[in-house]
Amino acid sequence: MEIYGSAVTDRLDRGRGMFKRRYYRQHCTQEQYGYTKDLSAIHDDLASIFILDNTPNAYRHFKNNAIPITSWFCDPKDTYLLDLLPFLDALRFTSDYTLMNQNFFISKFSTLSSQVLSIYRSEEKWKSFRKAFEAFYMLCLIIFGAILGISLYYRTTNIWMLKNLGDGFLHRSEGLRPIILGAFYRMVGEQNVNGNYAVIQYLAHNFDKQKLYCISQRPNSEDDNSFVINEALIQRIHDGKRGTNDICSWSGHLAECEIASTNLNYITLSTSSDVNEIKNGMKIELETPVIRSPKEPLVVCIAPMYIYTEWQIMLTGIESWLALGATKIIIPIQSASNTVMNILKKYERDQKVILRYWPKWPVMNDVNPNGLVLSRGIEESHVNCLHFAKPFADLIAFSDIDDILMPVNPLNAKIGYNLELIHSLFKEHPQAGTLLFEHRDTQLQLPNDKSNDKTLNNFNFNFLHNSKVKQSCGVWRMKTRVIVNASRVDTVNMHESGINRFGYVQVRLPCRQAHFYHLRHSYRNLPTQTSDSINMSTVVSILNNQFKHRLSTTLSTISNLPISESRLDTFRAYDECVKAVNNEHFTLKVSRCMTPSACFAKLPSGNMNCTAASTDYSFARINSDFISAPGTLKFIPSNDCDAPIPKYTSGNSYYLP
Repeated sequence: MEIYGSAVTDRLDRGRGMFKRRYYRQHCTQEQYGYTKDLSAIHDDLASIFILDNTPNAYRHFKNNAIPITSWFCDPKDTYLLDLLPFLDALRFTSDYTLMNQNFFISKFSTLSSQVLSIYRSEEKWKSFRKAFEAFYMLCLIIFGAILGISLYYRTTNIWMLKNLGDGFLHRSEGLRPIILGAFYRMVGEQNVNGNYAVIQYLAHNFDKQKLYCISQRPNSEDDNSFVINEALIQRIHDGKRGTNDICSWSGHLAECEIASTNLNYITLSTSSDVNEIKNGMKIELETPVIRSPKEPLVVCIAPMYIYTEWQIMLTGIESWLALGATKIIIPIQSASNTVMNILKKYERDQKVILRYWPKWPVMNDVNPNGLVLSRGIEESHVNCLHFAKPFADLIAFSDIDDILMPVNPLNAKIGYNLELIHSLFKEHPQAGTLLFEHRDTQLQLPNDKSNDKTLNNFNFNFLHNSKVKQSCGVWRMKTRVIVNASRVDTVNMHESGINRFGYVQVRLPCRQAHFYHLRHSYRNLPTQTSDSINMSTVVSILNNQFKHRLSTTLSTISNLPISESRLDTFRAYDECVKAVNNEHFTLKVSRCMTPSACFAKLPSGNMNCTAASTDYSFARINSDFISAPGTLKFIPSNDCDAPIPKYTSGNSYYLP
């Protein structure tokens, strides 16, 4: 009867879902002996159906499908049907129930059902245990959280211990931190596309993925929609060089981007293209180009000058370049003795020399870039000088103050010799953007004058007669110096070419055709048995005659002033430091980048007054990135003959870069 049968099936099927369809008294067929259950009305395939009943008349027509059970007479301990349920559930996996022997099932059911029932009960027990464990776990978690919260609130737990535990889950997040070194307009004559472009030089970590946007505003427009935002094309200055390790982990980069006009007061640099971030960007003034027509035939960019500069070597370099064809010499200054500065300022007033500032870079919150840039930024300085000189220079030579291009046989020297030589070489190699010249170490002995009344009036270049040997020209690769056609290149390295433009290439010249003389006062003698003899008499005559004229013109006001002796002991210490770092490379374990900032510079003995380049820095924070830029540049007195570390004096964040 459905009235009580539905309640029973609900009780049996609770949480199992075993009963798919339900049939009651009204679904049976009434016959002479009572109600018969017609299985064919349920399913056509009788092999997949069995009937469980305690009345034989109920299944009299389907005996092969029947499993008889005993009747239940209000016995609370009777669990026969419940115990049978797991067994019946297992029959779902039987393809044809009718092929089974009923008597076998009936006789063996007690054993089989008990096995199935034990498995079923063990599963139920495991489910109960898991539910109990989950409840216990949640309870423990709640108690632990409550105790931890109370402990933190009442400060009963050591908070530093908790922080130490949390350190294992922390990692450092560091954004881009470019340091701007210079900003220049791209000359129209160097472009092969329309538009206005700017070139930004900056210093950054080698392994950072560089990104920079130039934001400029159209002239005479205050509309927010007048901003021009362009992503810069970025190239590392010495791409591929020292890029596989982090010994010298900072280096120079060039970023070129399109701007609104060539007549801008400033542009804004950002690491984000979001126009809403413009207010957070760094405003940079583009350097006003120096335009000259005709251009200077040959400009020389000298490596930055530090406390190691010896005034006699400096005069030799300047006068030799000027005599042999250079029309302008550009010298960046980081620090120098007052004697050197006084001489250079006279050459600058006579428009023979251009002095540029080359201060140190600011120290970040966790790193000092000054000790991580090769050779204190000689390559960065050369590239800065290149883009400064591009508007007014035709040819540019890059060299140290003691590296000079002279004839292979110095007896062939004459006024303007270098200019004629370089023009002939570029004519011979029309696709050359860069000429690479080997440089040969020459034994240089400075004057052995111990007098205390040294003046420029009693100085001459006769000491060059003692330079009698130089390294031979052999067929082997040697370090080179670089001379470029200014419009054909964008970067140069210390001893090789950098980025050549428009398909121009570098050409390496054999030393028998031309080479530099490295007048290195290195306190080491060159081996005479493998060296070539040289005669510097022609060079000495040219330089002495030219310097005699200089004393009556350019240097007349300081020609009789006493000159302070250069302190070569600091140079000697630096030379030994560089040798030590060089030797470390052969062990494959290098302790520092090869740069003067990584060497200990002894304070000069005696009363040696010095001058140094100085500036302050500002920074702009854009999200997690920082852009740093120098402020006003100036020369200041220096007590230790070294440039000071710049300080940050303004920024838009409480964080330091």
